Amino acid sequence: MKDAKATRIAKYYARTKDDEKHFRSLGVKPNDIYRGFEGQAITTFEMRDGELLGVRGGYLAFGSARKDWTQAEELVHAKGAAIYDLDTKMRSDRNGAKMVDYAITPRRTPDEYRAMQELSVAKRVKGRKKTRAHEKIWFNKKLSVKEKVELIGIPQATLYIMYKKTGVPAGRRKKT
Repeated sequence: MKDAKATRIAKYYARTKDDEKHFRSLGVKPNDIYRGFEGQAITTFEMRDGELLGVRGGYLAFGSARKDWTQAEELVHAKGAAIYDLDTKMRSDRNGAKMVDYAITPRRTPDEYRAMQELSVAKRVKGRKKTRAHEKIWFNKKLSVKEKVELIGIPQATLYIMYKKTGVPAGRRKKT
């Protein structure tokens, strides 16, 4: 590229009909849209030095494999142009590595991450009670060790390691 100051998007690449509708709603002329869903190959793109190719979804617009992304980027860059992601506002000539990262790792909302964390914790704990509740059961002098183990749901040896002695005298319990 001679100068990477171009900000005008000369052409657009629509992977699906929805992408084409989105571009049309932005006021893009039909002749400026390459339609991947109609079989228009990346090799047929006519671009000039300094122009931008607008896409939605970054490199994922060209396919799901890294080979597809690098092939598309090489072809566009060979003509002196760059790929511009409308969603993230990144250019392939300036933010290529970041665009690859966005293609590999999908972005999620904080609520999705929170839900994933809660699911992970639930799988790990598998219905065990909280530690404070364990202590109340473990140091309850009216329950036997077998009853405590059943209520808590953790092996007896682990409970002894965690909480040490129960405080209950050895031997049979007296009837009350």
